[in-house]
Amino acid sequence: MSNKIVKLDKLTINKIAAGEVIERPASVVKELVENSIDAQSRKITINIQEGGKKTVEVIDDGMGMESNDARLSINRHTTSKINNADDLFSIHSLGFRGEALASIVSVAQVEIITKTEESDLGIHLVIEGGEIVSDKQASAPKGTLISVKNLFFNVPVRRKFLKTTSTEVNHITEYVTKLALANPSISFTLTHNGKDILTAPKGDLIAQITAIFGENIARACLPINKKENDYTVTGFITKPEFSRKSKDYLYIFVNGRAVTNKVISEAVLRGYGTSVPHNRYPIIFLYFDLPPDEVDVNVHPTKKEIRFSNEAKVYALIESATRESLEKSGLKLFETVTETRHKPTTLTSIETKSLESSKKKLPVSVSPRERPDYTIVKSKEQRIDKFLPITDKNIELLEKSFERKKSIRVLGIIKDTYIVAETQEGLFLCDQHAAHEKINYEKYIRQIKKKSVSIQQLLAPVSVTLKPSEFEIIESIKENLKSFGFEIEIFGKNEILIRSIPAIMGVTIEFNSAKDMIDIFKTNVSEIKEKLDLEDLGFIKEIVSIFACRRSIKAGDKITLDRAELLLKELLELEEPFACPHGRPTIIILNEKYIEELFKRDYR
Repeated sequence: MSNKIVKLDKLTINKIAAGEVIERPASVVKELVENSIDAQSRKITINIQEGGKKTVEVIDDGMGMESNDARLSINRHTTSKINNADDLFSIHSLGFRGEALASIVSVAQVEIITKTEESDLGIHLVIEGGEIVSDKQASAPKGTLISVKNLFFNVPVRRKFLKTTSTEVNHITEYVTKLALANPSISFTLTHNGKDILTAPKGDLIAQITAIFGENIARACLPINKKENDYTVTGFITKPEFSRKSKDYLYIFVNGRAVTNKVISEAVLRGYGTSVPHNRYPIIFLYFDLPPDEVDVNVHPTKKEIRFSNEAKVYALIESATRESLEKSGLKLFETVTETRHKPTTLTSIETKSLESSKKKLPVSVSPRERPDYTIVKSKEQRIDKFLPITDKNIELLEKSFERKKSIRVLGIIKDTYIVAETQEGLFLCDQHAAHEKINYEKYIRQIKKKSVSIQQLLAPVSVTLKPSEFEIIESIKENLKSFGFEIEIFGKNEILIRSIPAIMGVTIEFNSAKDMIDIFKTNVSEIKEKLDLEDLGFIKEIVSIFACRRSIKAGDKITLDRAELLLKELLELEEPFACPHGRPTIIILNEKYIEELFKRDYR
């Protein structure tokens, strides 16, 4: 009888481990560069080809390895960073598991050339599928060169799940950006297919920020510095007006390690108070140092997740440090409002009357396709009639009223914001801004559906400096964006010019709107490239909402009754007029029954 449980061979075990540690080419870059940093390198060069799927090469000028150490390093659980389990609670290096290199060599073709300062010659290893196929001495400078080719060549199922070249380049570039920010005393260079993508010469932190993000962001930086006992917060945060739609400008480093941490990010946002609007995020470069035994980095193989032993203390320190930094710059902050005192009620559907006397009911809600049509009539042409009474005799008339056009008479405008009109259901209120926003949005959608977007060349092209990962993304989709009415020109290193936008959006574009537009584009690359059906393009609603909102009649804008009547007419001709692109109601109907209750006329 054969055994059901078998011991896996070494190569299979290493391939399984590789699945946890090495997910994509960016994982290879991360692990190799972290090893270079731990080796006290001062110059690190990363060369990639085809998004790292063909080649990832990392060259450093660090300590290098002796021959025996180099051979041992490709085995699992071999490391120079820790000696026993107790060391896991006092991690001072970036790497410590001893799994990364073993995982890489098990799923790629790898070359290692390394030499220490004391050695006359270095060692050149060639490894394939986890086995050394060549081992010889070689002339080499001090440091280490590791070349990883054909990642997942022997695990085709993993290789087919890799994303497009531009997506993989973006992930790699973002990793290198984080590592460069975490180590400003090290010079970093990243190239893709021979082209320089990121260059960060060693210097102080503000020099690194300037090199990677440009002078505009560097000039907006405000220093943050606070210490309590063994906890220290340093770095830079930026003025609230530089906030972004995406979270990927929150650069957080704990004991020199780039992390994503909810406790820290929420503490920072709390520190900004209401100076940063809801669903927007500041640009920060935050460095938090604490005793190694008070933070657990041994949570996940990628080491991106960490846990603090005292989260409340961490939160309080970072919140206060953020607030104090902003206040020192002269900004007046407000407390964050967590909950409103009163809960408003909105009517999101047209509710009809309960006809108890006849035990008949009209539909409780009317879908957009079944809703009654309306026609706008001039207020001056008809007086305001009394609301239609409810009696047994006119039940048939009421039911028919949902089948024929209904008249709406504009009565006036409240606070230059809300259009007030009368309908047979009751009092009809319309938010003039939300209504016009929805109209503009639908016009643009129709143009895209017809593939005939009218393009307007900007009176003054808008220049936007991007971080390297963003630049690579926008460059890869700029031709696709033309079908949506956006013309973008590459203008120097990491800089673009927005030359044209859809005509319906005007003749100018604000810089903040341009930043938001870039954030939306970069998070929807696949949708933009694949040209899915319009109904599947969620990013369209985001991008045009920015401009539809900006180009629409605002609350407080004075409009005539004639303009109000035209606005309602255009709105009600839409298939779904009841909500703006953001989901807020455009129309609220206070029906007769509701009004009677307000005036205590329901006789209950």
